[in-house]
Amino acid sequence: MKTIVAVTFQNKKSIFDHAGKCRNFLMYTINEDIIEKKQLIELSREETLHAFFHGENNSKRNILLEVDILLTRGIGDGAIQNLARYDIACYKIEETDPDIAINKLINGTLEAMGPVSHSISGCNCNCGNHH
Repeated sequence: MKTIVAVTFQNKKSIFDHAGKCRNFLMYTINEDIIEKKQLIELSREETLHAFFHGENNSKRNILLEVDILLTRGIGDGAIQNLARYDIACYKIEETDPDIAINKLINGTLEAMGPVSHSISGCNCNCGNHH
């Protein structure tokens, strides 16, 4: 079974801590515990998760909505809930190296920071709760 994993990678060196504003992602295609493809995806400001979820992007499509899992060092509860609506599992992790994080994910040893709330009662993104 193929799984597509996006990893926040803003500075192109380590896992980024603000998924909503991130414009660079490493996309991994994993099939039967083997990494088939690793690709850098660069988004415009209008294509970020923040712009998409806050109506700043008129497009109904976003390449990040095609992933199964999002790994990041930081994301608000509102974004986690929005991603869940698209059947995307989101993990806040402490690991900084994307390749190590992916290998830990494959091996079942990746630890997520928790607990993570899936409440729809608000977000953590300084938007004034305009959802």
